[in-house]
Amino acid sequence: MATKFQEGDRVQVVDREANAEDVKSSLFFNHYRGLVGTIQKIYPTEEVAVEVELTSLPEAVVHRHHDVQEQMKSRWLDGLSEEARNRLTEQEKDFRLHYTILVALKDLTTPTTKASAETELPRRRTSAEIEAEEAAYLQRRRQQG
Repeated sequence: MATKFQEGDRVQVVDREANAEDVKSSLFFNHYRGLVGTIQKIYPTEEVAVEVELTSLPEAVVHRHHDVQEQMKSRWLDGLSEEARNRLTEQEKDFRLHYTILVALKDLTTPTTKASAETELPRRRTSAEIEAEEAAYLQRRRQQG
């Protein structure tokens, strides 16, 4: 089946009730309904990893997400030596958790909410683009050190 979506596309999870098939596959839950995000990876099994935009989550979930993020950031920084913490750039200290879900391709659609049309985000980089950037960064680090 040819897909109309590709990595980096902005999508929305359809608004429907979960059924028995969804329970078996674990690819759809009622709390996924209407979530908006960006496709990170499309698998040959027609399963799709979608990084959810925090603005599309219910307020209670966003609050909990931020709490967990801050706890993990503190734990990570506390585990580093003083010297290692001081060497980190502000960008490296910017610890962010991603809220990613795995859904069936058939449960995705183009975003239809007003907010998505008004606040169109730039296209997300694909896995291949990120890996190429990481390789170039590591190469530069090796040359410097």
